[in-house]
Amino acid sequence: MRLFIRYGKSLIRYLVIVLLLMVQIICIFGLAYFLRHYAIYVYLAIEILSLLILVPLVADERNAAYKLYWMSVILTLPIVGHIMFHLWGKDKVNKSEHARIQRTVNRANIQQDFQKPFVVEMHRDNPEKWKISNYLYRQGYPLYNHTKMKYFPLGEFAFEDMIAEMKKASRYIFMSFFTIADGQIFDAIRDIVQEKVREGIEVRVLYDDAGSVFQIADATVEKLKAVGVRILRFNPVERSYHRLFLNYRTHQKIVVIDGETGYTGGINASDRYANINSPYGHWKDCAVKLYGSAVWSMLLTFLSMWSASENVEEDYQKYKSKREFTDGGYCQPFADGPSNNPENEGLDIFRHMIQEANREVFITTPYLIIDDTMRDTLCLAAKSGIDVRIITPGIPDKKRAKLLTEWHYGPLLKSGVRIFEYEPGFMHAKIIMNEFSAVVGTINMDFRSFFLHYENAVWTPQKELVDELRADFMETLKSCREMNYVDWVRRPLKIKFQQYILQVFRCQF
Repeated sequence: MRLFIRYGKSLIRYLVIVLLLMVQIICIFGLAYFLRHYAIYVYLAIEILSLLILVPLVADERNAAYKLYWMSVILTLPIVGHIMFHLWGKDKVNKSEHARIQRTVNRANIQQDFQKPFVVEMHRDNPEKWKISNYLYRQGYPLYNHTKMKYFPLGEFAFEDMIAEMKKASRYIFMSFFTIADGQIFDAIRDIVQEKVREGIEVRVLYDDAGSVFQIADATVEKLKAVGVRILRFNPVERSYHRLFLNYRTHQKIVVIDGETGYTGGINASDRYANINSPYGHWKDCAVKLYGSAVWSMLLTFLSMWSASENVEEDYQKYKSKREFTDGGYCQPFADGPSNNPENEGLDIFRHMIQEANREVFITTPYLIIDDTMRDTLCLAAKSGIDVRIITPGIPDKKRAKLLTEWHYGPLLKSGVRIFEYEPGFMHAKIIMNEFSAVVGTINMDFRSFFLHYENAVWTPQKELVDELRADFMETLKSCREMNYVDWVRRPLKIKFQQYILQVFRCQF
């Protein structure tokens, strides 16, 4: 009863969605049962239909793992699989919604400050850096100068700084999180934004509907709205369950204050990210703070997703800071999402970082569920003598995701990639760095981040920050256990069987 009182609306929405999905599945299987009386004709029709589906699917631009997944469904479940593919598997099923969101993103990115001299300077000073920077520039995310950056090696440090900056806000506070949850962290944020609204400051909160379900009470949301906080759910799941558009979530974490200060990283507005009540041991997360010109790019990313959610065009220039920034170095915020497929900035940047490395590649990620191309890229780097090290969680938050992560250890370890598990708890930081630059943001090394979720991150060549990240990585290694290829080969048969089955479905993780 307490659950219903606290999360009543969310509970009802999800119960209705589950019920409707069950009705769909029952109808699909019911149709298959009815057609059994016409076996010969149905068999012939299935053969023809399978040919018509599988041939275009093989030629599809999507990742090979998605093709394998749908081929398995179609061949394993005749009739039922065909209907499921028609309803949920075709790339065109969600095309109109993706196109609408991408138009909003494009309108926002037109407002970016495209200053080519910065890229030219990068080309002159360091060609390896230039390749990555120029790629992002050509994708609509220019290089910014005069931006100070600060690294927080734990979520609690980031929140302490963030809350202090919120108290100083004079124009607006904009926030986007995958998860917001009742607790000490969000209570502190809520108290500040309520006071700021009373002062006449604009406050917006965008959160993912699926990521926050049963985390934030209905009453909390209503109270915020009542005092004037503008708050939106991204992609309400009840709106598009029938097309499984509910798969496409905003995993972005962005806080922008007055257009001058911005934060991003792995942290959500929830106590576990500050180690207040983590159920998975010590929660190792991180964030970066930006102060300067590049915050404008982060603001545009936030406003584009807000505009897509509200379906109202924004006056972007209204929120741009008039301050002239003169201190700080280069950095390049960027965003990625399924509306831009088959272009995948997040995936491409990770591959660039690995391929351009001359000495080292260090990665922290909560999940290591990658496609064959990323696996081969990592293996080739290690075989070429690059010091490739990856830290994953010692205590997982999802057992199936952990099984799939461990499935990928084998070929990587065999090729010379060194893999470590963070023994004190859950590694949630999302970082990739080489000897000359780093990416910090929301991007996991899994299919959801690379292909299904809206993500954001910051690429930077600032030496001081890269050195800080490297030092924290090396310090974290002291609390890790290194994986061994022989132990991986000798893992229990039960585990191997589960992994063989799960890897067919890896594109859903």
